[in-house]
Amino acid sequence: MSKKVVFDKGKPKEFQYEFFGPIGALIVVMMTTTVVFGLYFGCNENGCPAHTQKIISMIQNTTFIDAYSFQLYLCWLGALILAWHVLPGEWVKGLPINEKGTRLEYKMNGFATSSLVLGITCGFIYIKGPECMELVWSRFLPLMTSAYVVSIFLSVYVYISSFIGKKQLAEGGNSGNVLYDWFIGRILNPRIGKFDIKVFCELRPGLILWIFLDIALACRQYVMLNGRITDSMVLVLIFHVWYVLDSLVCESAVLTTIDVTTDGFGYMLSFGDLVWVPFTYSLQARYLSFRPVDLGIGYTTAIILIQLLGYYIFRGSNSQKNRFRNDPTHPSVKNLKFIQTKRGSRLLIDGWWGKSRHMNYFGDWLMAWAWCLPVGFGSAIPYFYVAYFGVLLIHRYGRDDHKCNEKYGDDWKKYCQIVKYRIIPYVY
Repeated sequence: MSKKVVFDKGKPKEFQYEFFGPIGALIVVMMTTTVVFGLYFGCNENGCPAHTQKIISMIQNTTFIDAYSFQLYLCWLGALILAWHVLPGEWVKGLPINEKGTRLEYKMNGFATSSLVLGITCGFIYIKGPECMELVWSRFLPLMTSAYVVSIFLSVYVYISSFIGKKQLAEGGNSGNVLYDWFIGRILNPRIGKFDIKVFCELRPGLILWIFLDIALACRQYVMLNGRITDSMVLVLIFHVWYVLDSLVCESAVLTTIDVTTDGFGYMLSFGDLVWVPFTYSLQARYLSFRPVDLGIGYTTAIILIQLLGYYIFRGSNSQKNRFRNDPTHPSVKNLKFIQTKRGSRLLIDGWWGKSRHMNYFGDWLMAWAWCLPVGFGSAIPYFYVAYFGVLLIHRYGRDDHKCNEKYGDDWKKYCQIVKYRIIPYVY
């Protein structure tokens, strides 16, 4: 982290940049853009990896965006926003966002929204046949470009709106540098009335589109194989749908994550939610749609066991943390050991959180392996997700450790002495 001195009422105050400041933020923007489009052109029917000449030819002869695809994407967003307003859902309070203890309310109806989308999609496929999803998979690139354009527009909009009226700003996004603040997020909770843009984007447009794309790509394989779908595609589809629906069933758990409690909403989250998640996380399904893989019973069983173990760790640790923060007297957590900090917070040193400081990350990474292994070993590119995700989790751990060290001081050092492992027990 680089540092910069800013002034608050005439007094110097040290501001700490992440991603090595504005230049680093610009590099991340360029790199992530290159990766999402690079994965499309570098891994397709022409090869995975595709030959350089074929990539150049594809880029020259491909339409990146068209009006119809852009309209489709806007309709997609509009339908999800309408569902947020219309469908019933519980209003849940988030964690305090300032020293006064202010807690915002969030409408939780993501599972109802995803169920509606999946129901309509499956019904449409049943009536019209799998061929009807060609409208989606054949427009993968223009839909991705449309999402990219919207993500940039949204990040610019929330940045500008952060200067209008009295807004709660993110501590790490108020450096005064336009590029950096736009990237990292200047405003903590961008809202239009009670509609929270950040929480909506975290679990709706990207996650639900991810499984929608998976279904479209599975239909493509079905058509290509003349009415057959491989066991590998079934596994990928089940795992991804399972992950998304589970996230939406436990939607309120997102309110305790660093994305919601600490980070501002800027390009980093806007691009990540709208573009990165649906269009890179569906890579395995896209690969299998043009390179089918048959696994067999033994390999399929082994992958399922990895998925189950990862899910057990991931959901168990996240649920335990969320329960402890919101209802510490609940029978399942009331006897867990913890450190009482000088700030009044309590740090768990028992249960899942006594094994490592981020057991949920370990479970998540195990599931990442289960999602990639069904593609076999014909290409390393579909394993991009598990490699990227490992780096991301280590980076997230570093960010969290730095912030907790500043927040809790000696109490955090004491905590780290008790819970020695960062992510993987006895390893790291």
